[in-house]
Amino acid sequence: MQRTGILFVIVGGIVCTGIILSFYGNQVIFEDLIKGEGQIKVGESLTIPAELDNKETQNGIYAIQIIDSKGGKAKILDPFDVEIESQTINEEDFEGQFKITTSGTYKLVIENTNYKEIKIFGVIGPEPDAGKKSLGFISLYVLIIGLIGMIIVPIYAIKNRKKSFS
Repeated sequence: MQRTGILFVIVGGIVCTGIILSFYGNQVIFEDLIKGEGQIKVGESLTIPAELDNKETQNGIYAIQIIDSKGGKAKILDPFDVEIESQTINEEDFEGQFKITTSGTYKLVIENTNYKEIKIFGVIGPEPDAGKKSLGFISLYVLIIGLIGMIIVPIYAIKNRKKSFS
């Protein structure tokens, strides 16, 4: 019985480590992204500027979430206010990528093409590097291992209990 308790503590530690890594990984991945939100009336737009350096990365990302609605248009403007990317948003969550050709202030412009006022969340920034992305996968794998352990340890405990009663 004592061995089972130790196994539960180990599995609990693995799950806690996975949760901590998950929070830390999200913090690291999203630290360079610029966030913006707002209630946008029909025909208005939300602009989120981000200072991006093409020496650090050549790829930028943006994401948009429209709450309780669909319909909008997203544009990425380069530092010279030239449109380099344009997408019609027909879903509540949307993610896209763009090339960072020159250093400067890139803008995510989200327009309301809907027939009513909408609440929008948007982010823009440099694409996270492979090391930051891998931290997210590592935390997922650690959590899965911990959860599998939480299934196996009780089965082990029940089998050992049956042997001790025999």
